[in-house]
Amino acid sequence: PHDTLKGVSEINPSWFAGPKAENAEWFSRVLERIAWDYYFWRRNYFPKDGAVLNSRVQRENEEFRDVFEDQLTELLGRLKGDCPFYSPRYAGHMLAEQTLPSIAGYFATMLYNPNNVSSESSPVTLELELEVSRTIATMLGHDEAGWAHLCSGGTAANIEALWVARSVLVLPHLVRDVRAKLGLPEATVEPSPHAALAAYAGLYDSGFPEPTVRRAIHESPANLANRGSAAVFGEFGIRPILIVPETHHYCFGKAMDLLGLGRDALRRVRVDADFRMDIRDLERTLNQADLDGEQVLAVVAVMGTTEEGAIDPLDQIVALRDTRLAAGRSAFWIHADGAYGGYLRSMMIPERIGLGEPTARALVRGENRELTLQLPENQACNAFAVLGDCDSITLDPHKLGYIPYPAGAVSFKDARIKPLVKQVAPYLQDRGDAFAEEVASDQVGMFSLEGSKPGAAAAAVWLSHRCIPLDTSGHGVLMRETIRNACKLHALLELDLSELCRAVPLCPPGSNIVCYAFVPKAGAPLETINALNRTLYDRLSISEEGQKNVYAQKFFVSRTTLEPGQYNAATVSAFLARLGISTAEYEAHGVFLLRSVLMNPWYTASLEKDHDVLAELVDHLFCLAEGLV
Repeated sequence: PHDTLKGVSEINPSWFAGPKAENAEWFSRVLERIAWDYYFWRRNYFPKDGAVLNSRVQRENEEFRDVFEDQLTELLGRLKGDCPFYSPRYAGHMLAEQTLPSIAGYFATMLYNPNNVSSESSPVTLELELEVSRTIATMLGHDEAGWAHLCSGGTAANIEALWVARSVLVLPHLVRDVRAKLGLPEATVEPSPHAALAAYAGLYDSGFPEPTVRRAIHESPANLANRGSAAVFGEFGIRPILIVPETHHYCFGKAMDLLGLGRDALRRVRVDADFRMDIRDLERTLNQADLDGEQVLAVVAVMGTTEEGAIDPLDQIVALRDTRLAAGRSAFWIHADGAYGGYLRSMMIPERIGLGEPTARALVRGENRELTLQLPENQACNAFAVLGDCDSITLDPHKLGYIPYPAGAVSFKDARIKPLVKQVAPYLQDRGDAFAEEVASDQVGMFSLEGSKPGAAAAAVWLSHRCIPLDTSGHGVLMRETIRNACKLHALLELDLSELCRAVPLCPPGSNIVCYAFVPKAGAPLETINALNRTLYDRLSISEEGQKNVYAQKFFVSRTTLEPGQYNAATVSAFLARLGISTAEYEAHGVFLLRSVLMNPWYTASLEKDHDVLAELVDHLFCLAEGLV
C-alpha cells in the first residue's frame, strides 16, 4: 500500500555489524564473553574432578597447536575469497548481513552442541525452538490450534508440508474403513482437509478404547504409512496432482519424486505479466482435474518467488477454495511457500505500515534526482492478510530473517496432523501417548521429517526475534527498506543513461528482487543479447574461471534464465516485446537475465553520506554494457 509511514522507528544500527564492521569492537567482546562463560561452566561442573590436561600434557602437544595455527591461518586466508555479502555492493543472491543477536545465539549454543531431536538431548534449546516457533506461527497468522517447528530450510519444509498433505488426502478413506471396522455408522464428511482431520480425531472420541482404535487404523488398507502410496492410491483409485504456479521452486519436483507421486503429477498454472498466479487458469486447472478424476494434493501459492520476488494472489486462491466448498465441491490443501517472502508479513503486525511515498532520492552521476517508484500495490498486502488460512506455510529465517544457516521453519494450521506422521525410536520415547497427548506434545523429532538438527539454529532465531520483534517496531521496518530499495533500483534501470544500450526490467518489483537485461538500442538477435548479459554477469560475479580477487570486484549481481519449459511464451510476451525479440527466438534459446536481490540494509544509510551505491551499480552496469555493444 502507498499510505504514509506511521512514525515507525528506523533500522537500528546495532542490529548488524555494519558494512565496515563498525560494531566490531563491542561485539567481539560479546563473543569473548560467551566463550569464557561457556568454559567457566565446564570448570564449575564437579570441580573436585580436577584437571585432566595438566601443564605437562599441554606442553607435549605444542606441535599439534602449531599445525592447528597453520591450518587455521590457511582457512582464514581462503575465506577472504568469499563474496562480501555484508556490503551494499553485493546485490546478488539471497544473502546479506546476519543479525548480531543471531550470530551471538548461534555461537553460544554451538559450543554446547545440543541436538534438537528431543528434550533428552536438548532440554534448553528445544524449549527455545518451541517458543520461537510459536512466535513465527503467530506472525504467519496461525493460532494456538496449529503447530510449527524449525528445520534445515525451505526445501525440507516444503517436502514435509506435502508429506503431511499426502496423509490428509487419504483420511476420508481411512476414516470410512475404520468406522466400518468398529461398527460405527458411516459419517458424512465435508470434502475439505479441515473436515477430514476432524473426522480422524473423532475416531478417538467414538467411545472405543484407544488401543482398539489404533489397531483398526494400523490394520486399515488406507493406512498410507504402512502400505505405501502405490498400494493405497491404487486400491482406492486416488490420482493425486500438485498444482503449482509457473514460478514454483524446483524443490517441488524433487518432492513429488521423493513422495513417489512423480513429477508428471505436477500441474503448472500460468502467471501474469508480474509473475503472480493467474487465478482464472487455476480455476480452469481445478475444473479439469475434476473432469479427469484427479485429486488435488495441494495448491501451492508462492509468497515471494525466488526468481522475481512475486507474491501470488493468496486471497483469491482462498476465496476460490471457499466458493468450491460452498458449492459442494472438494476443497484443497493450500500450502504457502513463504520460504523467501514470509517475513514480509511483519509489515502488517499490528497493522499495515505501508511503503511510504512513491518517490526516492538518487545521486546519479553526481546529480541529485528524485525518482518515481513503482511500489507494489495493495494486492500483496491482501494476500498476506489471509496467510493464516493456509493449511501449511514455509518460512526461511536464514533468508529474510537474516539468521545463519541452517534455519528453516514450517507451520501447520491444525496440530492434529502430528499423529499422522509420528515416528518413534525407543531411545526417544518409551511409551505410546494418547491421541490428545500427541497433539499437545512438546516433542518435535518424532513428528517431523528431519531428525538431528542443531540447537544452535533455534537459539539464533530465538535471540534475534527477541531483540528484533516480528512486527512494525522491528523486522517490518527492515522489510519495508528492502522493498523500497528494489523499487529504486528498478527506477534507476529505466533511466536513459546511454546512447548505445538500455536496461529492460522484467517487471516492477513484487518485493525486493529485480530481474533485468541489457540490450543494444540498435536492436540485436536474442543470442547476441544473451551473450551480452552473460558477459556482464561474468564481470559482476566470482565464477570458477573468473575473477578471484574479491577486493577488485566493485559490484556483485546474480543471474537467472527464463526457459520455455517453465514459462509459457504468452506469459513473457510483453517482456519479449520490450526486448525486441520474437517468440520463436525465446523458444529456441530462453532469455538470460541479470538478477539483484536487495536484502542489504545499508543503502539508505550510505546515501545519507552522499554515497549512492545503487546509482553507482547502475552506472557501472551501463558503462560495462556500452563497452560490450
